[in-house]
Amino acid sequence: MKIVAFRHQKQQPVHAGSHKKKERKKWSVKKKIIVIVCIILAVLLAFAGGLYLYVRSLLGSADYVDLDTSQLGITTPSGSVSENDEGEVEPVADITNIALFGVDTRDVSSDSGRSDALMVLSINRTDNQIKLISIARDSYVSIDGYGMDKITHAYVYGGPELAIRTVNQNFNLDIQEFVTVNFAQLANIIDYVGGVYVNVDEDERQVLNNYIDELQSLGISAEPVQQTGYQLLTGGQAVAYSRDRYTGSDMDRTERQREVLNSLFNSVSQMDITRLPGLASMVLSQCTTSLTVDEMLDIGTWAVTSGPSFGQSALPNGECNARGQYIGSRWYYVYDLDIATEILHNYIYQDINP
Repeated sequence: MKIVAFRHQKQQPVHAGSHKKKERKKWSVKKKIIVIVCIILAVLLAFAGGLYLYVRSLLGSADYVDLDTSQLGITTPSGSVSENDEGEVEPVADITNIALFGVDTRDVSSDSGRSDALMVLSINRTDNQIKLISIARDSYVSIDGYGMDKITHAYVYGGPELAIRTVNQNFNLDIQEFVTVNFAQLANIIDYVGGVYVNVDEDERQVLNNYIDELQSLGISAEPVQQTGYQLLTGGQAVAYSRDRYTGSDMDRTERQREVLNSLFNSVSQMDITRLPGLASMVLSQCTTSLTVDEMLDIGTWAVTSGPSFGQSALPNGECNARGQYIGSRWYYVYDLDIATEILHNYIYQDINP
């Protein structure tokens, strides 16, 4: 009897263990599926979170400047609002205007200097458009506290705040944000993307080469351009080409600047995607801006997901009664600012291309 009892007790745990083992095996497939799904989701979330943090860290490398909006001379542009059926004033479209400054300075680490290039970047989310408008650097305008002068001098007199106020007051705009890049810094960016293609004539080639020694003294690598025609320029050569103020009019100069930017955009679009983070890091680390990280993320996300169209223009044009004129000992670009303002507003707010 003892032996029988012993065998019975021995068999019971074996039977129970076998039952449990079979039960675990029954649930293992379901558990595996659940675990795999959870792991995939966790990896995706971690990747998305890591990517988000990485992008934020890149954007955070820009030199941020907080502007006092009360000092920006903001008025309500006549073209950006209208009255609805109830007589209430409301925006025509979701439009954000941003000032872009290309600063001319001999100090490659500084952004203090004349705004050798001045453009308005207009982002229209309603009509899915981006527009770039150049304003001639020698434009004869009113600078608060300094009287009538070249618009390019506003930046050196009072930095981006006064420069923005000058644009807003003379062209009745509502700009609250800016981005500044030193031309010397632009050379590094162009070299990183492999250069830019532009069409150089003989007069431009000669003037371009006259800048080479100066650029080299600033530590910017540049070799003389040996031929004319459509060709690939290095960063230093492209900067010298953009700075040419002796060939043609001031409008020809802004056209050269836009030509370099357009070619730069094309070069970026053809880059290996693995090099884009390095480009973003370089561009942002060499920018000064009032845009916060969240604002840059918002604009970037919209641009990537919406695929907006791109257009460009320049002021003044033939309708502005523009003329070069000496006032005292200085040469200015004098034109009708009221007409120029109307043209600018028509382009930004009504999509009427001048």
